[in-house]
Amino acid sequence: MREFSKKIWKYLSSHLLLAVVLMIALGIVFGQFAPLWFVRIFTTFNGIFSALLSFVVPLLILALVTAAIAETGNGAGKMLVWTILLAYISTILAGFFTYGVSDLVFPKIINMHEYSSDFSSAAIPSSDLEPYFTFAFPPIMDTMSALLLSFMIGLACLRFDMPYLKGAVFELRNVVMMIIERVVLPLLPIYIFGVFMKMTIAGEMAMITHAYLKVIGIMVIMFLVVLLLQYLIAAGISHRNPFKLFHCMFPAFMTALASSSSAATLPVTLRCAEKMGAKPNVVNFVIPMCANIHLSGASVRTVALAVATMLMFGVPYTTPQLIGFILVFSITVLAAPGIPGGVIMAAIGMIEVMLGFNAEMSALIVTLSIALDSIGTAVNVCGDGALMMIIDRIVDQPNNQNVAK
Repeated sequence: MREFSKKIWKYLSSHLLLAVVLMIALGIVFGQFAPLWFVRIFTTFNGIFSALLSFVVPLLILALVTAAIAETGNGAGKMLVWTILLAYISTILAGFFTYGVSDLVFPKIINMHEYSSDFSSAAIPSSDLEPYFTFAFPPIMDTMSALLLSFMIGLACLRFDMPYLKGAVFELRNVVMMIIERVVLPLLPIYIFGVFMKMTIAGEMAMITHAYLKVIGIMVIMFLVVLLLQYLIAAGISHRNPFKLFHCMFPAFMTALASSSSAATLPVTLRCAEKMGAKPNVVNFVIPMCANIHLSGASVRTVALAVATMLMFGVPYTTPQLIGFILVFSITVLAAPGIPGGVIMAAIGMIEVMLGFNAEMSALIVTLSIALDSIGTAVNVCGDGALMMIIDRIVDQPNNQNVAK
């Protein structure tokens, strides 16, 4: 029996998509009947795992981005500029598109205060689902500091002859990737199981199904349209099949959908992106960067929920007001990805100031954003692959891995 269990675990570890789907289903099933003490065990594990991720992700970004710059040569500056520019443009355009659709459709399907009472209580108080204990692993630096330091070290390796520093960078990359492959990826399915079990027992999944149902339906369509446009553009520029490109990124999409974390998904995203055919140094540079600065899915979710909530509470808004909000939002939340719910927590103060949300409206949009965080994160992550293919073509990198052609 022990050997059989080991074989099953090894098989699931090597077939991550299957493991993710299985753990989603098991989490929902166990959430129907599991006792609170059992749920709290996995809540405790998830807290420790999240703390570990918070510690590892800045190191992962530092190692991969620095090594990618050091290996890129003179194209690093061009790649950096194009990555930042395209990520910001994609996030803004997704927000503009969402506002246009929301302003056109939502007034026809929303009645004021129709759903607000659904959020007055949860099936089980969150205090009953607290972990038994927590461990803190303070990161050496935050993600934005890791990005900045990686630029500085990587560009220094390009500008000056620093073989020892460059060697240390590559060794750090090997160490971090070993931790990801041998620790993070094998434990990720357990984390996903705990997330879905807690959501189910807390009543959040039932809440999502009942409240904002029409709004969520329109949002899903907008998510799909944004992804479709991104991959059609990427396919046109890179001369690839858009559906094969998306197929390569689908495991990352499902992992992000389950984990609600671009940080937890980053190792999977890198593995999937390698199959799309871009040059390895482009993959290692663009994917970690976009995990922190490309937020098209979060833009769709936040803008749609903001417009829907204002309509429900009868708060007037103007087009210039929403345009200004989208432009500022796209910059404000740069440091938020990687943590489930991080985007809305970083943006809520700006939402209150720029859009006039009161305490009740803020509580409502925070609850919905966290509950729907997974699909926005999945669109963010999957869109990173499309931007990577565009940048790979723009910087004119030679490509010997036409896997997705």
